[in-house]
Order: sequence, then structure tokens, then C-alpha cells
Amino acid sequence: MQRLEVISKFFLALTVSVFLFMSGIGLPPLGVILLPFVAQPVLLFGLKYGIAGGMAVLGIATLTLIIFAGEELGFLYGIFAVMAGMLLTLLGRIRAIDYLVASVATVMLALSAALSYHFFGSWGAMFGDFRQGMLQQLESAVRMQEKMGFAQDSLALVKERAPQIVEMILQLLPALLLLSFALIVLINIFYLRRRFPARRAEWLALEHLREWKSPEALVWGLIVCGFSLFVPDYGVVQVIALNLLLVIGAYYFAQGLAVIGFFFHKNKVPRFLRGLTYVLIVFQQIFTLLVVGLGLFDLWGDFRRLSKDKLTPSQAA
Repeated sequence: MQRLEVISKFFLALTVSVFLFMSGIGLPPLGVILLPFVAQPVLLFGLKYGIAGGMAVLGIATLTLIIFAGEELGFLYGIFAVMAGMLLTLLGRIRAIDYLVASVATVMLALSAALSYHFFGSWGAMFGDFRQGMLQQLESAVRMQEKMGFAQDSLALVKERAPQIVEMILQLLPALLLLSFALIVLINIFYLRRRFPARRAEWLALEHLREWKSPEALVWGLIVCGFSLFVPDYGVVQVIALNLLLVIGAYYFAQGLAVIGFFFHKNKVPRFLRGLTYVLIVFQQIFTLLVVGLGLFDLWGDFRRLSKDKLTPSQAA
């Protein structure tokens, strides 16, 4: 009976994972919701019935897609398979959540770059295809907004600056991809923490993520990258600095959210007000920047008094 249960769960995890992946690819608007959870059925199976079984599900799913759906889709699923395999292996071994997320997301980015180079043949061809695709999507979005009656002045400005917008996105593409992968990894870790509450202390060093702090040395990266933007005639240096600044800004944004979550919990703010605040932070740029600033100044202000809590009674006195 136990063996039959394991076999049924094995094929259920395989089927659900592949279904989520194909649905996310086939229905792009839903892809944002479905694709982050592609690895979740396999993670649940592997953590409950053994890492070897989870790895087997990932291998069979990848080979099945390569054979029946083509190499591109099979290798694309392989990126999620690598993420799931790393989480199954590293949970409990790398207990600092920022190091765990950064490690997995970096490997996913490197694998994505390698696969893109393999299929396009050169970086120039890859960026050229991306550029053309983004321009077409931007034009389609503008036409849709015209039909919906949006202001013509703002739409004309978007049309005029479309090439500059696309070039800026392409320059920031490495950081944007890295942060997207990091978000997917975080979503999966959060969901696993909810499904296996008894194993939280085993997996992560922090019991509550609202107590998380970014590495203090990161501020030097912020300073160096900020000054690098003013280096004349070094386009590559400025592009690298912009990408690093975006990633560092995400660290401080996460720390700012942790500070807000800490005080929400401390003051028992109702869930409705918490949700409304988070929606404003996500969709209003001014609030997003304020949260980044809050996370940065928390390095010196220590608003949650985390450093003081770690002192012995004599040191605190």
C-alpha cells in the first residue's frame, strides 16, 4: 500500500508540474502566475518521499518534454528543474536565506544565458531578437491603449521613446532576470515553509523573516557602483554598475519590507491595512523608493533594535 501511494504521488507530481509549465508557456498572461509554481509539486514530493524520488521526477519530466515538445521547451523546463534540485539539496545546508536565494538564482541565470547562447548562436542575434520582440510588444500595447482612449500626448511620447526604453531594458536584462529568478525561488521557499512548519528551524537560520538584514558590506558596493555611473567614456562599466545597483537596491527593498513587516507585527496592524500598504508599495514608485531608503537607513538606525537584542545584559547596560 505504501509503495502504491508513492507511485501515485510520483506520477501526480510529474503530471502537475508539466501541466503548470505547459499552461504557463501556452497562456502567456497566466504564465506570471503559473510558472513560479512549476517546481512546487516536485519539491513537495521530494521533501516528503525522498530527494532521490524528486530528482527522478525532474529527470523524467525534462526528458519527456525534450522528446515530445522539443529541445527548447525541454531545456526551458530544465531551468526550473535545476532550481528544484538545488532547493532539495541545499535546504538545511545553506541556512542563510539570502545566500540560498542568491546561489540558486545565479545558477538559473547562468544556465539561462548558456541556453540562450546555444539556441541563438551569438549574443548579437539573441539581443537582436529580444529587441525586435519587445518593440513589437510595446507597439501592440500602445495600439491597445489607443483603442481604450488613453491620452494621446502620453502615447505619442511612448512611441517616440520606444527604442530608448527597449535599449534600457536590454541593458538591465541580466539584473531583471536575476531578480525574477530570485523572486521565484523566494515564492517556493515561502510556500514550503507553510507546508512544513516543523522544519523551518532546520532549513533557515531566521525564525521570522521580518528580522532579516542585508549584509553590511553591501553598502560599499552601492557606493562604488554609484560613483562608477559618473566614469566618462566607459559604457560597459556603467552598464555593469546599473545592473549591480538594481540588484543592491532589491536587497535594501527587501530589508525595508522586513522593517515594515516587523512593526506591523509588533503593533498588530489589521491584515487589510497591511495588504493595502503592500499594494501601494508595489504599484507606486515613490513608495517603492521610500522602502528602499528605509532599508538602507536601517543599517545605521537599526529601527528594530536587532543588534541590541543580541547583546548580553552587561553589554546592553
